[in-house]
Order: sequence, then structure tokens, then C-alpha cells
Amino acid sequence: MKNFNGAESRFSSWSYAEKGFEDILSELRSGTPAMSKSAGLINESSGKMVWRLVRSANGREYDFAYKINPGKTPWRYIFSPSLAVREAENYCMFEAMGFPVAHVLAVGDVRKFFILKENFIATTYIPGTRDGREFMPGGAFRENDDLLREYTRQNFLLLARIHDNNVFHKAFHPRNLLWRENDGKLEVFWIDVARCRKVGKRRMDRAVLVDLHTYFRDMKLTYEELEEYVGYYLANRCNGTYTGGKTALINALFKFRRRMFSRKRYTITG
Repeated sequence: MKNFNGAESRFSSWSYAEKGFEDILSELRSGTPAMSKSAGLINESSGKMVWRLVRSANGREYDFAYKINPGKTPWRYIFSPSLAVREAENYCMFEAMGFPVAHVLAVGDVRKFFILKENFIATTYIPGTRDGREFMPGGAFRENDDLLREYTRQNFLLLARIHDNNVFHKAFHPRNLLWRENDGKLEVFWIDVARCRKVGKRRMDRAVLVDLHTYFRDMKLTYEELEEYVGYYLANRCNGTYTGGKTALINALFKFRRRMFSRKRYTITG
């Protein structure tokens, strides 16, 4: 679905819809101003709105998530893809890699004289899932050691795979790593992948450090757990690793600073 069948444009409004979803997208775009919390809104933050909707078309029922991003800092996107487009491209990339992600049904931008006013994306909804905040301190499943271990290992295995392909996640937060139990087995799914991007091999050490630090900063695991999972991650890297190996990576995690001259230190273990 490269360039979304040639529909993508940086100069004017455009949209792409998967075959069979065209009429639903047309309905959504014509009725967007009237949509409200009563229409299935499941998330609203910083102007972004996400609905879970069910529509039927061409003999098929679609259960899907529909996200609208406002045109914040529009000048940033004059010559760059919008957040929705970046997310759709990354979903397609991960789907091609066999990753458990939502499937893109539609995507598009609203532009006026190059300026991005709004962007949107529709993807299949993944039912029965929770997000990883359930495993964070105070979460309902924090004390379930077996589930927590399996959840972390599955996500770190996927993270190792994208790092092998020189992809920087940039938002490896538990809230973006969904999970559910199916016939007694845990399944994980990735969402909100707009910030993922390819980087050069020379920048992979920083990408590894940031992605792992993001996860550990949220989860506040014990030092022993951190050591175990860093080892598991490194053992599953097939194309490169962190310079200096496990000891160097753990030391770097504890010394991590977001900016070179920042004095702020972060707590990453509980």
C-alpha cells in the first residue's frame, strides 16, 4: 500500500480507503463535526479524539477505531507527512513484518494551501484488550508475576526485531502495548506507532537506550527483573547489539538523561 495507492498529497486534502470501506469513510468525514462522546468516544487528549465504531458495508461488519488529530503546529507538516500518515505507514510496515498490529482501513489529511488542518486514520479494533498500565505500580495485574513476565518478554522480543531492522520505536510505553488472554495464552498488540522511524546504524545505541528506558521508567521493576529483561532483549538481537553489551547498557540506563546537559535523573526500578 505504498503511498496509499498514490492518493497521498502534501499540497491539498486527500484520503485513502481500503476497498469496501469507501462508503463508511465518506459517512465519517461528512458527519465528523456532529460526532460526540455519546457516539463511542474512547479517548480524548491534546485535541486528539478516538472513537470505537461499528458500521456495515458491502455485506461486512467493521469494528474499528477512528482517530482524528488536530492540525497542531501545522507548519511542521508542510513538507512532512502528518501523524496519521506516519502511523499508517508504520502499521503497514509492522504488518508486513508479521507483527500483531491493527490493520489500516483508511487514512487522510485535510490541507488548505499546503497547511495541515486535520488528519485522520481508521484501523481495525482489537477487542478484549487491555493496555500495559495494568502491569504498572498500582495496576490490577501488577502482582501477577507470570503474566507480567510473559507480557514483557513478548514485547521485548518484538522490540529486538525492530531494532535489528534499525527502527527506533520512540514511544515504547506500556500504554501503547496492548494485551489480552486467549485460551489461556497471552497475546500482545502494538498501537500508536506514529513516532516509530528508521535510523542509521550509528544511532541505534541511542535508540536502544531510549526505548528500554521508556519502558523501565514506567514499569518500575526490581533491579533483578531489569537485569533479566535486558539480558533477554540482548539474547534476541540477531543483527547487532548494544555497544559494550549488557553491563554497559544497564549502566547507561541508570545514567540516562533526555538531553545532554540536563540534570534530571529518572527512577527506573522500584
